[in-house]
Amino acid sequence: MSVSFLSMLLRAALYLETTVACRLDLEKRMGMQLGQAVLDDLLIPSYSFTGDTLFDVDSVQRIMTNFLDYEMSGTRYVFNGDDDYVSPPQSELERVGKLMENYLAEIASDRNLPVSKFNSLAELIPEQSRVTEDGMYRAIDIYLKAHPALSDMERKKVCSLMDCQKLSREACAHAAQNDRLPVQTVVQVLYYEQQRFREVMNGSLSGNESPAIPSVKMNLYSNDMHPISDELSSLRRENDELKLELVKMKMKLKEIERSNTGRSTAANSPIGTIMSSPADKPPQPRKSFMNSVSKKLGRLYPFVRSDGMTPSYKTRTKPAKDRRHSIS
Repeated sequence: MSVSFLSMLLRAALYLETTVACRLDLEKRMGMQLGQAVLDDLLIPSYSFTGDTLFDVDSVQRIMTNFLDYEMSGTRYVFNGDDDYVSPPQSELERVGKLMENYLAEIASDRNLPVSKFNSLAELIPEQSRVTEDGMYRAIDIYLKAHPALSDMERKKVCSLMDCQKLSREACAHAAQNDRLPVQTVVQVLYYEQQRFREVMNGSLSGNESPAIPSVKMNLYSNDMHPISDELSSLRRENDELKLELVKMKMKLKEIERSNTGRSTAANSPIGTIMSSPADKPPQPRKSFMNSVSKKLGRLYPFVRSDGMTPSYKTRTKPAKDRRHSIS
């Protein structure tokens, strides 16, 4: 039977309140085939109607426990083409880990989900199945956003579920600016990210064991060598282009300064003053009050010289005639 059909049977058993043995048997069967399940198969609603969580987290926790028991005991085998039974591949364990991270992110928005249930379910996910911690970080971020009233101790317990060394660069950039995370977690993210970039720059990320990071975790970052090297090359290329643009701007600035100095020397020369336009002439000084008064008086008395003497003209003068002035 498929996992989807088993999930439907388990939902019916929970709704009809069948015997505990029936429900445990269905959960055990689902645990044996958990690698073939999808997220909808695990979203089993809670039928308690007592203000508890929206989904039945306890049933999923028991299903995950059964899966781990079969994985650890080695009694679970897969049939291959050579009529042999071999252990399931590592990809199935990673698939289940990814499935549980998505389930945590789905139920994290439930305000009735306590910290104890969230932590207990997250601790069941094996560390070797989590290649990166991006899924766990996403679930933790959603849980902290939906539960803003958590204390500092509870937030530290929730954030202790993820390994900051396995976060990708995008997750590290988001976590460094996340106000919901504790200060200690943000400091750890920044420290590991700086250490990681330092090792990339020094060329020490070549698969050798480092005293700061174990060899198992060093191999996790070996897949990111190519994108990091590409990013470094693009940064170097952009840096060279910026340097070239800076040199061009300096050359243009020197040309402008030379043209300005040439114009100033030409304006100071006598030929330049003659050829200069009226706009280039200096402003004329303002006329004084006495000059304006004297000019007006000169207009009123055009025959009076500036020294006060009337000019003498050798012309024929006619005798003055007596003129009568009438009062009317």
